[in-house]
Amino acid sequence: MGIRRIYVAAAALANDGHITFLPPPPTPFARPVVVTVMGEPGAAGAIPKAKSDALGERWASALAPLLATARSWGEVAGVHLHLDPKPEQAEALAAAVSALKKALGGISVSVTVRGTEPSESWKPLAGAADELLVFGFGRRPELGDRLVPEIPEETAKAMPMPFRLVVAPGGFGRTGDGTTWNGRRLYDGDIDVLSEDRTLDFSFGQVLSSEVGTLYTFNPRPGMKPADPRLAADGGAARFQTLQFGEAVRFLGLVSRWNAPNLEGRVFLVDGVPRDRHLVGFEAVRGLLTGQALDLRLDIVVEATGSGPGWAEFSLRATNLSPTPTDLSRFNNWVQARTEGGVLSTLRLGDFDRFELLSSQAEGHRSVTFGRAVVARLFENLFAPGEVKEAGPIRISGAQPKVFLSWRLTAPDGRIADGPETEVALVPPRPEPKPKKTPPLLRRR
Repeated sequence: MGIRRIYVAAAALANDGHITFLPPPPTPFARPVVVTVMGEPGAAGAIPKAKSDALGERWASALAPLLATARSWGEVAGVHLHLDPKPEQAEALAAAVSALKKALGGISVSVTVRGTEPSESWKPLAGAADELLVFGFGRRPELGDRLVPEIPEETAKAMPMPFRLVVAPGGFGRTGDGTTWNGRRLYDGDIDVLSEDRTLDFSFGQVLSSEVGTLYTFNPRPGMKPADPRLAADGGAARFQTLQFGEAVRFLGLVSRWNAPNLEGRVFLVDGVPRDRHLVGFEAVRGLLTGQALDLRLDIVVEATGSGPGWAEFSLRATNLSPTPTDLSRFNNWVQARTEGGVLSTLRLGDFDRFELLSSQAEGHRSVTFGRAVVARLFENLFAPGEVKEAGPIRISGAQPKVFLSWRLTAPDGRIADGPETEVALVPPRPEPKPKKTPPLLRRR
């Protein structure tokens, strides 16, 4: 698999039918581009029941100068209308698309539709649009703002014209008062931000529910007000209902075995390149398409910061190398420092959420205090893709102590990744000796 074309969000379509140009891409693309008109939620409501061809002509007049500019971005492969039409609008939309295509000189035109509707609903678009982009997995505000876990193979088989399957890996949440969730929309990348807010507590839901997705709810701790002004203004709480990227990978595996004659490919909808405000975005999609490993991996760099008679100190920096996040968990994402020949005497938590001091494994990893602990676990509620966490200095007391580091990360689907235990150096490297200055030669006069 690979990336064959880029759908560039080039214009916005308002509910009143007005088209506004969006900022152009900063650099040209090596691959063909499709000039995409992004409809606001409800923008398809502007499609009239009659004389919709006139609407298509107005669209063409608005888009003609944009297409002329887009040729500097790369090879223009077509125009895409990212709308959310209802099945009963299919005939009127087909007339508008036909007029748009004719006025623009026969350029290829495609349209987004929901895969949750019966396939025959979109038959009027056959012969007008060149292909459909069928929304089949994810959640998008402009496409009904509800979770679509996957569409069945029967729907794909019955699609009446060429189509590509749309997968949206990023999710969303809403603010609210704890019982209703009608506040502002939040990107699911805010789960990481809110998990570190000391004024909030989080909980999980739908573990045994028939509803799709995973539910994360953030509420104020008793007696505290949310520090995040977005939550404070909208009732104090937030809820996220998301689909995990592992589910998208599983679904795409099923799609690869479909016997759907009109399926032309897959389209991944992200909100920015290379990063957006979602937990999963372009980097994960690129890794999936190019065969890169998506497994959770933590890279730990240790710096010995000092030592003396009977003690040694070090700091660490942990980086999530995976393009996907861990699960949100209080206990299942951690870095562990274990010492032999010494005990932990002080520890600065740094960026991590909390820590535990434990006895040895032979003693059952009981909770103990500084001066007795031989194991320290640094917990992080969630490691976002590429996220970096630092801790230290961590002081070990002992004549000649040794320190071994290991880690554990848990994926949203419950899979556990354990890092092997490795010994770290506790003595700072000696500085390179400065070269001695050669005295100047004395000359006789």
